Amino acid sequence: MLYSQSYVQQLQGVHSYEHRPSGFGANTKKLGQFHNYFEQLNPKSLLDYGCGKGWILKSLKESYPTCNMVGYDPAVLEYQDVPNKKFDCVFCVDVLEHIEPSCISNVLDHINQLSTLLVWLRIDTLPARKRLPDGRNAHLIVEQPPYWLDLIDNHIDGTVVYKTFGKKAKLDIAIKK
Repeated sequence: MLYSQSYVQQLQGVHSYEHRPSGFGANTKKLGQFHNYFEQLNPKSLLDYGCGKGWILKSLKESYPTCNMVGYDPAVLEYQDVPNKKFDCVFCVDVLEHIEPSCISNVLDHINQLSTLLVWLRIDTLPARKRLPDGRNAHLIVEQPPYWLDLIDNHIDGTVVYKTFGKKAKLDIAIKK
């Protein structure tokens, strides 16, 4: 199971807030070293896993128009269909900390199954400023890098070719398959 239906309903609630019409993930974030790895490996396809309403995906499509890019997010109608093919690159930014703890292993296994060349992960290790409609912090998993690195090592095949823990408590990881 990648998520519970009750949790997806919570996320749909966040994405429908009138005072936050963009939902989660509206900021087109600086992606650090992602562009270097992307350009070096030159993937032909990319999946934005947990894309929200697709703001970063749209920006990536503008930057790399020859790459076939799609998004997946079970809480957004436009992107709710589970991909049934593999992608050269699976890009997952500020998503894993939002996954239900009982589902995180399955989600990482899913990302592993979908990727053939590169997995790019960014994980926030601090509590979120945002709350879910039920009052919980939007970051359901708040853990430090050793926790994440161990979990990733156990669920994603490949070699970690880059990892950094930035000033804003974000862990960036590039895994070459």
